[in-house]
Amino acid sequence: MTRRSRRAAAGGFAAIELAAGVALLLLPVTLLVVALPTWADRQTVARLAARDATRVLTLRTVCDTATATDAVREAERAGGLATGSLDLAVDCAPGAALPRGGAVTVRVTVEIPALVVPALGAAGAWHWTATDVAPVDPYAAVP
Repeated sequence: MTRRSRRAAAGGFAAIELAAGVALLLLPVTLLVVALPTWADRQTVARLAARDATRVLTLRTVCDTATATDAVREAERAGGLATGSLDLAVDCAPGAALPRGGAVTVRVTVEIPALVVPALGAAGAWHWTATDVAPVDPYAAVP
């Protein structure tokens, strides 16, 4: 009789181990797998926005921050982000002529959610900055 009671008592541990395994191992890994594509997508959109803003500035040869902002907003829209998700910083004075042969640096910062739960939303976040540097055409006309 004692053998049966020991086996019966040990049989309940499988349910506890299964619940603990799911809660401590499977759930965090699943949440990480769900969050990774969001991180990569937001970083890619920030890189593309920085590249587009730099290209617009170097082609105009004037530090036109309004046009650069429009390029960033277009990248935001194309990437499926909410308006205002990307912050633009340019290393030139607005309206100033860019020096021929010089370089323009653009930084675009995006907020990346730390945890994304599909039905509930996002929690926590950090900021990531994409930087793009492009040369100004040395043979461009002076505006």
